[in-house]
Amino acid sequence: MRSSKTLVFYPGPNKVTACNFLTRSVFECSPEMIGLLSSWDQWASTADIARAHGWSKSELMAVVPRLLDFSALVTAGSLLAEQEERFSGQWSWGLPTALMHFCVQDSEFMTIEQAEERQIERAGHTPQPDLMLKNSPGAIRLPNPLDGNQLLALMARRRTNRTTATPTITAKQLFDCLFAGMGITGETSNCVGALPLGMTPSGGARNPYEAYVVALGVDGLEPGVYHYSAADHDLGRISANHLPKISELVGGQEWADAMPCLVLLCAKLDRTMWKYEDANAYRVVLIEAGHIGQNIMLAATNHGLSACPTAALSHSAIKCLFGLDRLTDAPIYALTLSTRRHARLQRAKRSISRPSMFSMASNAFFEFYQMTGAARVKSVLTPV
Repeated sequence: MRSSKTLVFYPGPNKVTACNFLTRSVFECSPEMIGLLSSWDQWASTADIARAHGWSKSELMAVVPRLLDFSALVTAGSLLAEQEERFSGQWSWGLPTALMHFCVQDSEFMTIEQAEERQIERAGHTPQPDLMLKNSPGAIRLPNPLDGNQLLALMARRRTNRTTATPTITAKQLFDCLFAGMGITGETSNCVGALPLGMTPSGGARNPYEAYVVALGVDGLEPGVYHYSAADHDLGRISANHLPKISELVGGQEWADAMPCLVLLCAKLDRTMWKYEDANAYRVVLIEAGHIGQNIMLAATNHGLSACPTAALSHSAIKCLFGLDRLTDAPIYALTLSTRRHARLQRAKRSISRPSMFSMASNAFFEFYQMTGAARVKSVLTPV
């Protein structure tokens, strides 16, 4: 065994909070425990550590099972050891970015009722910040931007709608939305070769995103799971063990099960890592999902559809379904496509089980959680 290479520690009074960001295991331990883990940084047995560093073998044997359970210790040849090996070989944006990226995977989402309760409670003692800022009197009044502007008029019609008027959409509608977000429209080149150009900006023209489709009610398209190839503007069917409910992929949001189609944007982070070693490029990848999503939403609006975006994702289920097995393969964003329902009907049929996009936080680890979204803190480890 040895101590995990993916542990991060947060100091506090009389204790230290630790997080293994690969497993999202969070626990508290004493400074003495930190010393033990620091000394156990190479493969060694309990007896080896006891002899080399003067620890009591009986005390070590008492605490080792808990350290293994919390992913603080790693067993040679274990799944976690393999994950750490892949992490060291595939991830090049450093530990702070990895902490953020991996700790928000497969979060436990609160329901809309829980989120509303928190907002009401907070509003009782903390005023909301202004959601818009106004200029002082005398500011220059601008002309009406919607007068005679078809593009802006289309953009103004975009609305998120979590109900559907019909159980299907057409294949043409789906294909246009995919092309609007992901389609390749040209080519450029740089010092190392050809680079694709699309209708959304991409940092360094690295195009880190692939689009996947779960089609349940698309006229002219057999229900199934598909990959959209931007290179050839075609759909390739993916062999899947089962055709999932959409809610299984979007954090249990039951409203999504009535939707005829789901588009998932999954990043191949290694494409951007290859060129940019600076971890700031991680931000660029996330921003690009917004560019693509907005184009999909506008194409949907043009077809009389609603594209409903969500960041509440079931990351492991998505990766398993699409066969994304690299640590640098990352589901980032999803959009359902459906025929728009009238706004008044939408209000009347509001879902009662829609999760918020925010995760359940642990009070015992609030500061760390603000950065990571990590899982609930486990029990305290006492000194050896």
